[in-house]
Amino acid sequence: MKLDVDVPADGRRHQYCWGCRAETVAPHHGAAGFTCATCGREYGRSLVVDPALDWWTDPSGEYWHRTAGVFVRRADGRYLFFERVFFPLEWTVPAGHIDTGEDPAHAASRELREEVGLSAPPSDLVPLDVTDIPGDSCWRGSDAHRWHPYLLNVPLETTAEVLEEGRDPRWLTPSEALSRPLTFPVRTLLERHATTTLT
Repeated sequence: MKLDVDVPADGRRHQYCWGCRAETVAPHHGAAGFTCATCGREYGRSLVVDPALDWWTDPSGEYWHRTAGVFVRRADGRYLFFERVFFPLEWTVPAGHIDTGEDPAHAASRELREEVGLSAPPSDLVPLDVTDIPGDSCWRGSDAHRWHPYLLNVPLETTAEVLEEGRDPRWLTPSEALSRPLTFPVRTLLERHATTTLT
């Protein structure tokens, strides 16, 4: 998505309606999505421009975010996945946006703790290839993300509880995960690494 609003240079967060681009959206109460007070429509996402997040536009005007994610591998070769309850409503791994100035490994460690309650220092995370994924849509309005994926090996007895943005954590093999409706970037990364690093 091209960034098609004139964002004020005030250093503040701005959130626009996905349809009419009015800055009059509010989250649904008790459900995922947003309602616009100007056009009256409801959308699963909005357009958020936030100086606290690492974002940019490329020469074509495409709006990009940076994301860090962790493939958590248990000693039996199964990985931690969970179902998102916010856009996009598909299966994913612990992941999230990187803050402005934040080291990607620290962001991955933070997201791991915030989303599934697992603590791991950045030094325990094994970096995979940094990957640009056009077509990766998030609820904040970007359709292109630069992913910083990591691998974390954990003991067989490790358990996880989804704390934010999801439900139903499952330990799955790569082939089991690929049979589910995965988010576009997680499917892309899993297919890329399933026969090499993620085995």
